[in-house]
Amino acid sequence: MLKITATGNLTNDVELKMNETTGKPYAILRIASDRRYRDQEGNRLTDFISIKVRGPLAEFCAAYAWKGCKLAATGDFETITFSDDPTRQPGFLIKATEVELLSPRRAEEATAAEQNQAECEAA
Repeated sequence: MLKITATGNLTNDVELKMNETTGKPYAILRIASDRRYRDQEGNRLTDFISIKVRGPLAEFCAAYAWKGCKLAATGDFETITFSDDPTRQPGFLIKATEVELLSPRRAEEATAAEQNQAECEAA
């Protein structure tokens, strides 16, 4: 069994899509992750990693993740080949089974959560 974990910052807001065959939601997340070392000129190297999330996990990411937030994704590793362009180098994708948001909540989300908690306590 192969399991991989990647940590980085989300490069754009999450766009929820629907699978035409199954009708279930999915999203492709891209994160940027800096390497621990620099190149010979002293520049920091950054890797960009694609992550596919499906179902309720995709809905969770669309609701709570935003561009720039730090997250960790764990899942299987899948190699992607491009049949329409055989000269293009293969890539990879993480099919996530877990996503953990590592950034603190945005101020408006924290306020909404506090209001919901106060309403629940009052009832």
